[in-house]
Formats: sequence, structure tokens, C-alpha cells
Amino acid sequence: MSERAKIGRPEISIIVPVYQVEKYLNECIDSILAQTFTDFELILVDDGSPDNCPALCDAAAKRNSRVRVIHKQNGGVSTARNAGLDAAQGNWIAFVDSDDTVEPEYLEKMHKAVLETGADFAICSSQCIDETGKTLAGGEHRLLNEFLPQEEVLRRMVVSDFQVPWNKLYRRKLLENLRYPENKSFEDTCLMPVIYARAASACGVWDFLYNYRIVTGSAMHRKTTLKTLDWVEAWYRLFDVLYQNGIRDALCAAYRPILTAVWDIWLHLTPEERKSPRMKEAFAYERTARHRLMQARGVTLKNLWAAVVCAASACSYLDLCRKRGGKTAENDLKQ
Repeated sequence: MSERAKIGRPEISIIVPVYQVEKYLNECIDSILAQTFTDFELILVDDGSPDNCPALCDAAAKRNSRVRVIHKQNGGVSTARNAGLDAAQGNWIAFVDSDDTVEPEYLEKMHKAVLETGADFAICSSQCIDETGKTLAGGEHRLLNEFLPQEEVLRRMVVSDFQVPWNKLYRRKLLENLRYPENKSFEDTCLMPVIYARAASACGVWDFLYNYRIVTGSAMHRKTTLKTLDWVEAWYRLFDVLYQNGIRDALCAAYRPILTAVWDIWLHLTPEERKSPRMKEAFAYERTARHRLMQARGVTLKNLWAAVVCAASACSYLDLCRKRGGKTAENDLKQ
């Protein structure tokens, strides 16, 4: 038993931001409360949800003493996660999205992995599920049981599973004095590089322990607006961390989404929006990243040209997806 457990404080804090997910919320809560590792607190942050979620959160707290509920005015997922971080008491922190589920050994296996390796965070394999909970073909993201030093952690930031807050168990110190940027889209991609730059190491867990639900009409299905330019800024922040830490061989992979997003968004904005300060700022991010990329050792013109070609192909593909009613840029670019 940990020292915190002895004085009535949990080893792990699980933070779940809640908003308009009454169809899936109980399934999410039940999967967390069914954990084989029991020394945790579950913090449900009701972000002013207008449906039955507030009542479901309160009901969960009444039937299990490990559940704590925070009710707040709607402010977005960043404000909800930040409220959870402010209230968290555990040595370790985990995030779960309120329409997702976790396997019974989710906490046990990741907690065991960080204790055995001394890593600052663990990341487990995840899989996509549909609205009924069925695993989607091709939606598996498999990780190896491996120890990752900081340089490799930073290099992996360009991989989709490393850009999201869920499917991980963080040492508390990684998140101290850090909060998710508010009033921003893609807030997770924006903050993750800062977290990883603090981590001395990480460890992977082979098992599929996290189930990410693909829901029609979710935040991953946005119409292109000036707000979508937050995606460019988020990827530039990731690129900048790689550049500042000398991870040259990952720069092309980080530059490609910047270039793709800038041009894809520009193509779908109005003539007035294209002249906006936000669009000029996005082009400045792309230009700075391109210049740094060309100056970096180990980056060849062949690699740069490949990034440009991939970006052009991605723009065409994403435009086709829109015409067919498919997923928007951010979901595809993270693959």
C-alpha cells in the first residue's frame, strides 16, 4: 500500500470530462469502477452538460465512494480537464474520455509497468470501437512492451497515440503547473509536447486496454473555419519541441501536417477569411517550420519534397472525404 493510500489519499486519479454523453456515460463509469487495481479516485467533471449527465454523475458518486463529481459552467474540454487536475490527489494521473471505455486491467498493468521501469508515464495499446461498442477493423494501435528514453519519446510524438491525453498513466510531476490551453481546438496536441519534454522516459504496454469510441457528429467531425487553424499552431508547437531538442530525423514527419493543414484550410475558407490575421499567422508557422527544416542537418531535399507531395495528396484526399461526408482533416492527419 502506498503512503498516500495510508493517509486516505488515492494512488491514481482518473479524470473524466463529461458533456452530452448520456448514452455512453454509464458504460464508461462502469468500466472504470470494474478495475482490478482499486486504489484510485474517479473525478467526473460535468462541464455544464444540458442532458442527463449531471444526474448520472451524481448517481455514480452515491453508489461508489471513490467517485467525486465537479459541476461547472460549460467552458470546453480543456476547462473540464483543468478542473479535474486542480482537484486530483493521486501520485499518478489518467484521463478517460466520457464516451470511451477501458479494460479491467487498464490501471493495474500500466501502474505495474511504470513501477517496474521507473518511467514517468506509461502508454498502452488502444483500439477504436463504434457506437455499439464493436471493435472497428483497422482501428487497432498496437504498442510494444518497451522502455523509451526521452529522445525516443519525443520522436514518437508524430504518432497519433502519443498526441492524445488518454491511454496513458502520468507521474504527477509531469503535470504540475501545467494546464490545457483554453478556448483552443486541438488542445491535447498543443500540450503533449510540453509534457513529453518533461519526461525522462516512458514505457509501452502491449495489451489493448483502451477503447476509443468513434461517434458520428463528435468533435472530430468539424466544419473548416478559422478556428481550425488551431491545428496548425498545435503541430508547430510539436515541431518546435523536436527542433529545440535536436530530434532532426522526425522533423519532416512533423512538418507535413503543418503544410497539409495550412493549404487544406486555406482552400476551404472564404476570400475574406483568407486575408485574416489568423491565416497570416498560420502561414508564418509553416514558413518558420520550413526554414528550420531546410537548415537542419540530416534533412535532405528528397525528404522535404516527399513531405510536400504527401501534403498535396492529403489535401486532395481530405477534400474528397468532405464531398463524401467522411471524416475531417484532423482525424485523418492523426493516423
